[in-house]
Order: sequence, then structure tokens, then C-alpha cells
Amino acid sequence: MTGLLIGEVVRSAAEAAPRRTALVRGGRALTFAELDAACDRAARHLAARGVRRGDRVACPARSLAAALPAYVGAARAGAVFVPLERATALARPPGAVTPCLVLTEAELAEVCPALASATAWAPGPAPGHASASTPAGEGHPQAAAPPEPAPEEGDPHLLLFTGPGGRTRGAVVSQRAGALRAHCGVRPEPPGALVCGLPPGHWGAWTAVLRQWQARGTVVLPEEEGPAAVCAAVREHRAARLLGTPRVWEGVLDTAPHHLAALRCADVETAEPGTAPPRLLEAIRTVTPGARVRAFFATPETGDLTAWEHADVRARPGTCGTPVPGVRARLARGELWVRGPLLFDGYFRDKRATDAALRDGWYRTGRAARRDEDGYLYLTGRRRAERERAAAPSP
Repeated sequence: MTGLLIGEVVRSAAEAAPRRTALVRGGRALTFAELDAACDRAARHLAARGVRRGDRVACPARSLAAALPAYVGAARAGAVFVPLERATALARPPGAVTPCLVLTEAELAEVCPALASATAWAPGPAPGHASASTPAGEGHPQAAAPPEPAPEEGDPHLLLFTGPGGRTRGAVVSQRAGALRAHCGVRPEPPGALVCGLPPGHWGAWTAVLRQWQARGTVVLPEEEGPAAVCAAVREHRAARLLGTPRVWEGVLDTAPHHLAALRCADVETAEPGTAPPRLLEAIRTVTPGARVRAFFATPETGDLTAWEHADVRARPGTCGTPVPGVRARLARGELWVRGPLLFDGYFRDKRATDAALRDGWYRTGRAARRDEDGYLYLTGRRRAERERAAAPSP
């Protein structure tokens, strides 16, 4: 890599292993060279639509696979990528996040036909927003603009929606933080294909895919939703690793656990460590006897925060593990604070919430916690400060 830039992750992999498979969805696959070319097309497509450095580009695609070239292409164009779980979310964007451009699945198919959804919905903007062919505030294509400066590591790239209590805010993640969150050293992986079982719209999917590409490995995305499709993808591609939320893992274990026996790494990702109870990790361990079973506590604001192994569940009941590499943790009056290069930059256009959450480089998680003599953390509930921040109106 020439820098901590999202676009450089794919570029580096394409130069080192151009013919290696980067992405598989159903019967369709892309090599790293083909993926790199698709990302370049996406960047040019955005520039042609008038997107400039720092502009927000929303992508309400139902297919993660189809949206990935746009995700990387936006980084190369210096734009801020705003993934949305569903197009209807654009009608009332949280935190006054009004994109200058809304991509449609038809355009994503144009950028990379090999990954287009077979059931792409008709192109068109969500209510009150510009279409991709007409930048916001314009009724005709813009004239050619001077070339934009190259993106820098500190530029915002990803805007992730987050917030308890229904008070959704946009967490702004820089190119540097995004690249570091996906660095192989944060979550060491064995070689082999990864099946990403995170549900559509899950913020962690972008980091999971990028991490596998950092390692120049293959990402397999189930063609359909549901545990049966996840199990089929593991079996068909002889995957070494499976990543999912506790709910996804429970569904997989109830559907076809015999397909998981050859896994070498079984990862559970959750923003609520209590939803990954000991019984779940024990059940995963039973059906994956040769796998490393791990759970990760992660949030949009922090990326991976802590990790704990299956063995920790038995030895230290109730732990959420120890901070991942690059993350420092401390307890301030019983509240867990963290800092490090993986942190977000703040909440989009919400200074009050940003000032309440970030203090002298530390992120106040709002979680009451304790730490044992070996550095293992235990969450003991939510603090009043988090509840007050959640209830505070956004400007």
C-alpha cells in the first residue's frame, strides 16, 4: 500500500495477485484485476455525475456485492459513501444527511454487470433527492470540472448510521480509520475463503470485506438471505472462515451445522456482547471442532473494540475480552473509554453529540464496565450519560 486509503487496498491486491478471485456471489466471480477495473469505472462514473471530493454518495442497494465497486470507487473519487439498508430510508435521512447523489441498482449494474442483482429495481431517486444522473440542485448535466485533488488519509469516506433509543446519528469514518480497521493485524485470519454472513445493511460488512482483501483472500457472499444460503456458501466454496452476528449463527446452527465442520475460523460480531452468550460459543465450538472460535465487540464509532476466545468463556464467565491491537481502554468513574487510530471522527453535523462522546481523544462508550487483573473487560450495563445522549435531540 502507498497509503492508508481504501482504494489502495484493492489496487495493491490487483497488482500482487491480479488473477486471484476477489469476490464470489452465486455463479458470478471477479478477480482482483477485474474488481480493480470496476472500482475505477465507479470512480469515473461518480466524477461524470458531478461528484466532487467530500460530496456524499448514498447507496441503497439491496446487494452488497453490487455496491462494493461503488464503495471503493467513492474512496478513489474522494467522496463520502453513505450505505443505506433500504431506499425508503432516504425519505428521512438521519442527522440531516442529505446526499448530493443517490445511486440506483441500475447504475451499479452498469459499473459491474457481473455482480448485478438479478432482481434490480427500476432506477429512480428516493423522494426529495436527486437521481444519479442529475446532481442535487441541477436540472442538466454539469460542465466538465477541473480534476479533483487526490484523496488523503484523513478525508472522510464512510458515514455509518448508529445510535440507541431511536436517536440515529451518522458516524463519520476517515479513509485512514477505515483502512486500519480492516488491517489484518487487528483480526488475524487464516488463509482461505471467507463467507460473510452479516445481514444486508450491517455496517460491519464493509470492514469484513476490506479486511479479507487486505489479506488478498476471496470473499464469498451468499446469493440469497437466510441461514440456508449461508450454509450452502460454506459448503460449496469450502470456506475456511464464517463471520456472522449471533442471530445469523443461531440460524446456521439450526439449519445445517454439519456443513460447518471444516471451518478453521468461526467469528461472531456483535455490538451487544450479551447477545453472544457462552452457550452460543459452546455450540459453535461443538460443530466446528477444528476452528478458532472468537467473538468481537464492535461499534460503528470504534470498529473492533474487544475480542474474546472460546476458552475465555469458560475461564472468565461474562467477559467481553481484551482490547484489540491499536485500542487503548480505561475506566473513568466506572465508564469504559477507548482511544486509538480506529475511532470515528465525530457525528455528522451534530457537534453536541460529538462533544459529549469524544473528549481529549477518548471515546466515551457510555458502558459501565470493570476490568480484572489480567486486563479482561466486563460490561456491567449502560451509564446514565449514554441514556442522556441518546435522548438528546439532534440539531
